[in-house]
Amino acid sequence: MVSSQPFSRIVSAEIDGRCQNIRYRQDQLNRMQTALVQHVDELREAIRKDSDNSAEEVQAEICLALSEIRAHYTPLNLAKDLEQEYRVAHGKDNAEGKRGAGIVYIVPCSHTMFYSIVSAMSAAVAAGNCVIVELAQTTMFLPPLLRRILTKALDNDTFAVSEERPPSAFLDRALMVVQNDSRPVFNRSLVSSAGRTVAVVDRTARIDQAAEALVTARFAFGGRSPYAPDIVMVQEFSMKAFVESIMQHASKLLAGQNGDARKKTVDLGRTSPSPSLVDQAHKDPSCRILVSGSGWGIVEVQDRKSPLLQKKVDEKVLIVHPITSLDDAIDFSNSLGGLTATYAFAIPSAAKYLTQFIDSHISWVNHVPLDMLIGPALPTNSVLSRTRYTTEVLQVPRPQYITESSQADLVKAVLNPSKKGQDAWKEALSPLPPTKQRAGFHIGFFEQGIITGGLITLFSLVASVSTLGYYTFAVVKRARS
Repeated sequence: MVSSQPFSRIVSAEIDGRCQNIRYRQDQLNRMQTALVQHVDELREAIRKDSDNSAEEVQAEICLALSEIRAHYTPLNLAKDLEQEYRVAHGKDNAEGKRGAGIVYIVPCSHTMFYSIVSAMSAAVAAGNCVIVELAQTTMFLPPLLRRILTKALDNDTFAVSEERPPSAFLDRALMVVQNDSRPVFNRSLVSSAGRTVAVVDRTARIDQAAEALVTARFAFGGRSPYAPDIVMVQEFSMKAFVESIMQHASKLLAGQNGDARKKTVDLGRTSPSPSLVDQAHKDPSCRILVSGSGWGIVEVQDRKSPLLQKKVDEKVLIVHPITSLDDAIDFSNSLGGLTATYAFAIPSAAKYLTQFIDSHISWVNHVPLDMLIGPALPTNSVLSRTRYTTEVLQVPRPQYITESSQADLVKAVLNPSKKGQDAWKEALSPLPPTKQRAGFHIGFFEQGIITGGLITLFSLVASVSTLGYYTFAVVKRARS
């Protein structure tokens, strides 16, 4: 357990505003990057031991993490910072004024932990915060290595590692970055989305492209990414072609001696006594195991009440489920609750319809962004940017104004009767500008239905009258002859 002394120093540093100095922030990011690069071989080995990830996947995680530090370091500009700081002194408004939230407490996720920690830390430091990272005592190799590297490299007055969750009295003054949806979450927190991820493959999609992207997303990085598809919904007329394609791509991805070794690692490293999804599928009559191997599988599920469709997947198991239409996909997706992400594979018009009506935090059309498979899910209600966390979400606005707003002038004019106040009053009571839409020109959804129904009825009536007239004419002609 970490003593309370480092936290006391951090509280003092927050009060002093030490992290607000831009040179200090640059120095801390520089020291962080240098220390991690110096120990990159140790970090690579620790990540490899903690996961079943390939050497290429480990390198991709480290590369992406170090690029986050660079991305947050580069925009820090002393001249720009000083210009903003002295705007009021020069008679200008500082509407963009902001400062760090104070203390940022990071609860990392276990999936690609190195990137998860570095991405949050670098953003927090660049935003001008003191940082505490929660690294509990585990059998993993990475946490103690990171603890040793970072505590030695960074200023202990503004950075600390906690092995246990501090009391709520301390956390109430911190901004929590929660990547693993742990509870409780305190007043100020950025919580990664914890919903499921779905993919929809329409019959208009390029089947082979969709299959390759979704197989990679599901099986890469141990199948534990929050953006790996938990359910792949396939238009029933395209199911056969899609299944053949995913089986082909899965065999390519998992083939080879290195793949076999990694699959054994997964089996030996299982800590949960619960059966795997493939084992559960064997016992579920609504499931059909299309292909499986050591620690992986592709399963088709027919019954929507199946337990395999009711939870998030964190294994190398790709679950496919047939749908009858785009509306069917939308209804089923929305029945799963708020989604973390949606992949739509279809022509643009169909993809627009899917992503517009599926309630999902973020949607991607006809591709899977490989960088998003690394690290935690985006915090709820945040937007996608070059980095997983932006400095803005880890800061608080502190604008400074020296000039009065136009609205203040309006209120002043009304409070002090004058011609300007009378004009303001008249403008407030005047009608809003017209939309300039021509009357009767717009045809809405219901109007389209009425017109369509009327045309069908009219055509049926014309056809009936024409047929009746033809036979009447024929009968009269035969009678005369």
